Amino acid sequence: MTNSRRLVFILTFTLVVSSSLEAFQGDEWIKFSSEEGGFAVLLPSQPKPVEVKPSDDFTFHMFTVTIARDVYIVGYGDYAPSVRLNHEGELKANRDNFLRGLNAALIGSKSIELDGRSGLEFTGESAEYYFQSRVYLFGNRVHQIAVAFPKEEVDSTKIDRFFSSFALTTLKDDPKP
Repeated sequence: MTNSRRLVFILTFTLVVSSSLEAFQGDEWIKFSSEEGGFAVLLPSQPKPVEVKPSDDFTFHMFTVTIARDVYIVGYGDYAPSVRLNHEGELKANRDNFLRGLNAALIGSKSIELDGRSGLEFTGESAEYYFQSRVYLFGNRVHQIAVAFPKEEVDSTKIDRFFSSFALTTLKDDPKP
């Protein structure tokens, strides 16, 4: 299983499991940060952590929130130092495998950057859901944030709030590609 397929499996598994869970949502979002992951983000409630180690050379730490049928995911993964990644190819493979794993078609995709780190933002749709994700890859660390909303209930205000709040907080020891 390729590295990007492992990540797709993890995210798909979380979306399926999360869809049966429901959390209380207030008007105030909370700031969630992970010192180990080196990021901070606003979420509608406290996320549930999930750690997945699909292979000896990759570990992914994911945090999820489900409100009704809306799903918010933020996470980071570390590849073993011995793994050499083609950053552009890995970002595109992540996008394609993520959408394929959800039976979703690509709507749009564009290159992005955060704090000098390259990334990819993409959107997709399945029969029932709208998906939006950003993936950043630098060195052997990947950060991914994603949302899934029922197609008839897409809330661009919530999506914008979530995506615009994501920030890298610890950049030491993170090599720029």
